[in-house]
Amino acid sequence: MAYTTSIVGTVSSAIFNDFLIEDGTISRIRDAQAPICSNFSQLSIPAGATIDGIEVLLKGRALDANHDTAVGDWIYVSNDGGSSWSTAQSITTGPWLLYGFGVDELELAGGASELWGLSWNATTAAAIQVKMAWSTTDGDAVFLDYVKVKVTYTAGFVVIPKSLTINGSLNVNGTLIIK
Repeated sequence: MAYTTSIVGTVSSAIFNDFLIEDGTISRIRDAQAPICSNFSQLSIPAGATIDGIEVLLKGRALDANHDTAVGDWIYVSNDGGSSWSTAQSITTGPWLLYGFGVDELELAGGASELWGLSWNATTAAAIQVKMAWSTTDGDAVFLDYVKVKVTYTAGFVVIPKSLTINGSLNVNGTLIIK
């Protein structure tokens, strides 16, 4: 029986304040910076699973509520260790909350059925990298508390062999059917 599930991993690489947990510590990303997040923890995807979608979750604020409109698409993912990157995307939940006002807000890019134009398997999805970069120079910035990745997948089928070899005795209490 195949089933679809999601797993969320939090980045644990040494980027800014690690973007590891919701600890209230904010790190800034601005023009000309391009941090790459990797080593997401807890992304253990079963071998043979079909990757259905990838979602990037960002908790933070921006200098401009319309940050994504101002800078264009700026969130990329890689399935090959950063040798190549997907087409960039923006958040789908905007507008951003303004830095200095209120609490951080969760913003999302991608989705449960979004593959970012790339081919994925259990190994490449578990080793995903996320890059955040834009080319405008208008002084815009985002302030993030954490970056997470959510992978939605359908587990593969378990293959049961069609032959059975028994060396010794077999004691069945009930019905045994082998086809």
